[in-house]
Amino acid sequence: MKKQLASIFTGAALLILSACAGKPQLQVSLPDKFEGQEVELINFLDSAKIASGVFTNGTLQIDADVAEPVFAAIMVDGRTRGFYVIEPGKAEICDSTSAATGTPLNDRFASLISTLDSIENLDDMDLYVDFVEKNYNANKDNPLSSYFGIEWLKYAPIEKADSMLATAPQALKDSPKTKHYLRYAKLRAATSPGKQFTDFEGEDADGKPQMLSQLVKPGVYTLIDFWASWCPYCIKELPELASLREKWNDKGFEIVGVAVRDTPDDTKGAISKHNISWPVLYNTQRKPYEIYGFSGIPHHILIGPDGKIISRGETPAQINTRLEKELNR
Repeated sequence: MKKQLASIFTGAALLILSACAGKPQLQVSLPDKFEGQEVELINFLDSAKIASGVFTNGTLQIDADVAEPVFAAIMVDGRTRGFYVIEPGKAEICDSTSAATGTPLNDRFASLISTLDSIENLDDMDLYVDFVEKNYNANKDNPLSSYFGIEWLKYAPIEKADSMLATAPQALKDSPKTKHYLRYAKLRAATSPGKQFTDFEGEDADGKPQMLSQLVKPGVYTLIDFWASWCPYCIKELPELASLREKWNDKGFEIVGVAVRDTPDDTKGAISKHNISWPVLYNTQRKPYEIYGFSGIPHHILIGPDGKIISRGETPAQINTRLEKELNR
């Protein structure tokens, strides 16, 4: 009889566990500053709203009813606060991490994104692109391909992007994000090394119209630094850029800063605070993105004395190595 009861209770427990495992649940824990705000799960690829809830008493549980696993962004106050693979089981996310954990695909993504963050800190773009390409191919049978596929497209040359999309999952092919970054890949191809730099308008410090070409002087090597006052990576590398300019300025090298997605006042504040001594083009907003096809800042483009692009996307250290070859001939 005890064996029968034990068997019954074991069976009931398995049914309960099975039922819980079959329902995607996300436990969200955020600081008090988010109290009363709506938390949304949106499809990463098409931004469609999947589920939502209001953050109260320091926590929120969101149940998402989906037919198959979906890679989702967690949005709070209109900003992406993290990522979550909607799959059977209970996952959780807190403010200290950008990835949910607790279910197989979420744990896998959390591990991969941690490695990717470490690679990003190395400032090695080739290693970064290799990693996202590798993990896109390794996860083509699951929703993680959504994230890594898009991340790869942000930096891939157009020929590799076309090849990748030929065998991509249909949802990725049809994604508005894919179409956006494919267009950016074409813009990068049109402004690749060997092409003449493309001019555009911004403002000077007094708010008057100014062209990039007014700051890029013929006969010198010019490093265009696309940056913003709110970008920590941009600010972090300013001392390296200053050293680069000090080393090569007398040999025909200049830096031109281009402030993107920034207010003129904030740009001026950063220039003053960090003692930026090179010329800056103000208030260009998203215009450079739509010309040069880059997806993040800082982004560097080195222009030769003839106005042709020599390199793009290199670090200050890589640019220094290039200048040693170019200016010590």
